[in-house]
Amino acid sequence: MTEWTRIGRDEDVVDGEPFAAALDDGTAVALYRFEGAVYAIGDICPHEDVRLSEGFLDGGTIECPLHQSCFEIRTGKVIEGGPAYEDVPSFDVRNEDGALFVRAKR
Repeated sequence: MTEWTRIGRDEDVVDGEPFAAALDDGTAVALYRFEGAVYAIGDICPHEDVRLSEGFLDGGTIECPLHQSCFEIRTGKVIEGGPAYEDVPSFDVRNEDGALFVRAKR
């Protein structure tokens, strides 16, 4: 995915609450507002295919609701400690007149 995809509105992404969405190709993405910015990462834990957006958000990390693997919401990097060992993809986010667009990082 190199093109921008409209994913929602800026007001859909609220501090402290993951916003789950899907791209046109079915890729599950979760958006998070943290320290005034919106970040987007893949919404599926690579360990057990569970939606991360149903997990526990703590500052800049999301914890998988199944086995407590944690990921940085800015980068998708897995944090050591849980059973997951793979990062989730991260996406560029663009706000255009209140509409949010995402694309795979280049």
